[in-house]
Amino acid sequence: MSAPSIPGFAFIEHLGSGGFADVFLYEQQWPRQRVAVKVVRPDVPLTDREKYLFTAEANSMARLADHPYIVSVITAGVTAEGGRPFLVMRYCPPPDLGVRVRSHPMAPVDAVSTGIKLASAIETAHRSGILHRDIKPSNVLVTTYHEPALTDFGIAGHVADVDGDNDVRISYPWSPPELLDGSSNGSVASDVYSLGATIWHLLVGRSPFSIPSGDNSTRALSARILHAAPPATQRPDVPPALDRLLQQCLAKRPEHRPASALELARALQRIESAAGWARTAVAVEGDRPDASVTAPGVPEAPEDATAMKPVTVISASGPRRIAPQDAAPVVDPDVEEPAARSGLVWAGVGVAVLAVLVGVLVLGDKREEDPGVVVPTTSQTPDPVVPDVLTEAVALTGSRTPRGVLFEWRAPVPVEPGDSFTWFRDDTGTFGSTERRRLLVRTDASVCLDVRMNRGSDSSPRASQCVS
Repeated sequence: MSAPSIPGFAFIEHLGSGGFADVFLYEQQWPRQRVAVKVVRPDVPLTDREKYLFTAEANSMARLADHPYIVSVITAGVTAEGGRPFLVMRYCPPPDLGVRVRSHPMAPVDAVSTGIKLASAIETAHRSGILHRDIKPSNVLVTTYHEPALTDFGIAGHVADVDGDNDVRISYPWSPPELLDGSSNGSVASDVYSLGATIWHLLVGRSPFSIPSGDNSTRALSARILHAAPPATQRPDVPPALDRLLQQCLAKRPEHRPASALELARALQRIESAAGWARTAVAVEGDRPDASVTAPGVPEAPEDATAMKPVTVISASGPRRIAPQDAAPVVDPDVEEPAARSGLVWAGVGVAVLAVLVGVLVLGDKREEDPGVVVPTTSQTPDPVVPDVLTEAVALTGSRTPRGVLFEWRAPVPVEPGDSFTWFRDDTGTFGSTERRRLLVRTDASVCLDVRMNRGSDSSPRASQCVS
């Protein structure tokens, strides 16, 4: 397999091949990083159609490059030899998600979380006017941080233009009936179908209409997709609501499916909440505006401006751990309520100023200038490393009372002195920390609460509970 010579990039190895392109691992020389380079194969004739598809893929992925669950495009170009178009993308180590779940299907909690993240990516693409049209497990890569990343927008189309396409490529096991019978060239509903089929695959290890040791030819698959009822996963640990939702995604008629990828993500979040699993956030631009952002036309506060000043380094100084927030003031001796912290903030400022004055008095004039940064030759990690003990979420419940919504939780491990719990209100974005195991939220509206247990630098997974 010959890799093209690309200035500024050093070839490492061949990663795989697709419909009309090869993917190679290169090392970018500056800034130095490993990247995946997708190059049109030499045996593929570069017709106007192929050039258009490649250009459309580059433009589509570039428009969505900052999404956390979409593989980002770094740059694009044409090789000097043969004029073969190429894309330089963020490198996600193999194997893809389809290979990973083939022999080890995902636990339902992980499949639902992955589905929400992919739905976020697809909803973002749809809001940009882009239909993916080839969502399947093999087009979901996994980053070095174990997050899913949607890729291969090679046959993506713009919502306003897909009806005029004369050549639509499809992946049969994950394609909806309307693409197979030619009644549609792709739509929001068809992407929702393919995402539902992908989540089903993550749970079972095969596509929904394939039969183990059966006839899975294109003809047989197409017949089952067009005429057979959507199957259940038949896993006893899959919540019935999740099976029903995936069957809805695989409905034959597009209007019977969730109306959007965002609607599917919200339905998956409700399944998480009902099962008591940690809540996965939806990452869609503009879905939840940040109230802390300064309104347009309001000048920036002068204290936020960046300025240069001389820096004196105290020898042997280092970063200091930030102390956890004190518990919020309480009104009821048995129930804690969220409250303002202005007094605590000024108390903290006073302690910090006093610490600085003591440091100056102790050091006096005996300070010496730091000779420079010394790069350690051995690991600076304390030995032995303290293992994580907070591996499970708290048991969180919520109920409406005459005074408001009362949330209560039970720690997953015996509580020790210094342990605390941090909480986050989903409806207002407020948060706090407490040593108690209950919180009263005075509201008549629906409210969701996330709670974590903290011990030193260790934190438990989130527990989420909503009360309407």
